[in-house]
Amino acid sequence: MNTDAYFATVEPSDPLRSDTHEGVDEVRQFKEISIRDSSGNWTPIGGVKSPLMYRYGEKESRNILCIYMFTDKPDFHFDKRNIGFGDAAVIITDLKEFVRRYKAAAQDAGKRLLHGPVEYVDKRDYHGQMGPFCKFSEYQYQSEFRFVLFGDNGEPPKPVKFSVGDIRDIAMVFSSNQLPELPKVKSQGGCNEI
Repeated sequence: MNTDAYFATVEPSDPLRSDTHEGVDEVRQFKEISIRDSSGNWTPIGGVKSPLMYRYGEKESRNILCIYMFTDKPDFHFDKRNIGFGDAAVIITDLKEFVRRYKAAAQDAGKRLLHGPVEYVDKRDYHGQMGPFCKFSEYQYQSEFRFVLFGDNGEPPKPVKFSVGDIRDIAMVFSSNQLPELPKVKSQGGCNEI
């Protein structure tokens, strides 16, 4: 599991993994920023673009596992850009059991774990908190479900290898090129809880 700082610094030449806004804690929309001079007059500062993005200084370190999530939403479709993540795909066939195992492994490691789908927001008008489960809508095609391990405040961020044990009983391996067809397999009863 890599850190949120890792994803924020991945080279833009890797657009699937690079997100310079990863780890942003707050987003503020504004129309103008001004500074007050010694006479009490306000002078606009040019060159600043909305939104203003803020990362808190002292916060828990975060390690993130990002996985693609098939959904049963009527407007869901698999975006073929996701094939670029790799040649093979591991499909979890029993999500509840996978989550149970992940929680148990985190507890054994003494780590706090949160998990859930990512909410996607529009950068042009969103104003408020971000965090590890909120991303800008330009990444919505990634349909992410995340596991986030939290470390202690001030703990240096570093990747974490995290074992949940053997998952061959609750997973299948496919070629990534087959992913666009998987929702059809699910609807025919071939894969439960993908």
